[in-house]
Amino acid sequence: MERRDFLKTAALAAPLVPSALGANEEIRIGQIGLGTRGAYELEICRRTRGAKVVAVADVNRTLVDQFTAGSGAAIAGYQDFRRVLDRKDVDAVFVSTPDHWHAPIAILACQAGKDVFCEKPLSHTLHEARQMVAAARRYNRVFQTGSQQRSAPHFQKVVELVQSGYIGKVTSIECWNEENDTPEGAGNPPDGDPPAGLDWDLYLGPAPKVPYNRNRYIWHYRWFWDYSGGMMTDWGAHHMDIIQWAMRADGPLSAAAAGGRFCLKDNCQTPDTLSTIFEYPGFVVRYSVRQGNSRRLEARPNGIAFYGTDGSLIVDRGSWEVAPENAARFPNDYDRVEAWVKGGTVAFPAGYDRTARPPARPRCAALGETGLKIDPSCQEAHIENFLACVRSRQRPVADVEIGYRSVSACLVGVIAYRLGRKVRWDAQAETFPDDAEARAMMTKRYRAPWALPELA
Repeated sequence: MERRDFLKTAALAAPLVPSALGANEEIRIGQIGLGTRGAYELEICRRTRGAKVVAVADVNRTLVDQFTAGSGAAIAGYQDFRRVLDRKDVDAVFVSTPDHWHAPIAILACQAGKDVFCEKPLSHTLHEARQMVAAARRYNRVFQTGSQQRSAPHFQKVVELVQSGYIGKVTSIECWNEENDTPEGAGNPPDGDPPAGLDWDLYLGPAPKVPYNRNRYIWHYRWFWDYSGGMMTDWGAHHMDIIQWAMRADGPLSAAAAGGRFCLKDNCQTPDTLSTIFEYPGFVVRYSVRQGNSRRLEARPNGIAFYGTDGSLIVDRGSWEVAPENAARFPNDYDRVEAWVKGGTVAFPAGYDRTARPPARPRCAALGETGLKIDPSCQEAHIENFLACVRSRQRPVADVEIGYRSVSACLVGVIAYRLGRKVRWDAQAETFPDDAEARAMMTKRYRAPWALPELA
């Protein structure tokens, strides 16, 4: 079976293992990471019927205390995530930490018999992502990647239209993020002591030891290579996931990238200006980032545009639309043109208006969001899908293998950018052919005593 066929049928696969939960039993949740995203997911789980939050963990004890205050013994709080994994009364965990912690925590959770909802991007390196897939399969766990756009009806409709050929043959795709954060960006806070309650060494974990800096913590960690891959893996993971789904693609053939931190005067590292070109069989994708100018492409600050021979399909989290191509031709009758060709020149009939154009006719009908639920967050349905699969033991809509395929494209782009040259990628062999320099960047060195968990 080809990998794309596997992905298409994954949701219909046989159950992983029999469910240990009765039909009316609550799914007991452990939340790991209480930043903005983790707090949002925790709130959804707390109000979702059939789910019960029993434990939370965060390296910042102050956040833990805030979320457990008033809960009595109902919610246990820990600073070390391993204490959540030790609990026998936790059925599933949400991993909502910075990216560099995703793989170690998720793999340990699988080994502890927990089902996993792991935020995107799935991993920090290509090797980590493949090991996460292997762990989910080895230990028979339900594993949902937080690519929540897969659960939004309008994104599902967009994929259906592209795959059905509604806009014709698609050979060019744009995806983008545009904003203006100049000139300060994230600013330049000095190194100093971590805030009270924060275990900075545990926050760094497998990452290199560095002094505490506010920008390396909570939100702005995304712009440091030690913890993430910048906009390419942060927002790019959402874009590339939908693109590869719609185009039935496992990964690019090659990637080339150019850019830099050109306009933001802060202490962050990843590019604020970026253009990455991905080559796929039969089409190309460009992902562009502008953090110094907010003029919108296709009237949207972020989105995806599929450009087909019969129309263009543009989508973001708030709307989608099809703009038809017009099939105007000049001259309109090619049979007559051939008849006019004499001796290598075109002889037009007497009185023929050479400037005339036939009436434009659309090659497909314009479509929009009418009748479809537009959910800008897309998150509640995604969590509901995960919890349903915890009960049924079916593959979720954004199974870990799908998460791997999505983040792998982004990480190939990151490697191309950091090497400063084009790289070739073999998505089936999952390697960079004849490129030892690129292959060396598929993994990373972990700071002792941390290591990527080995699979039994």
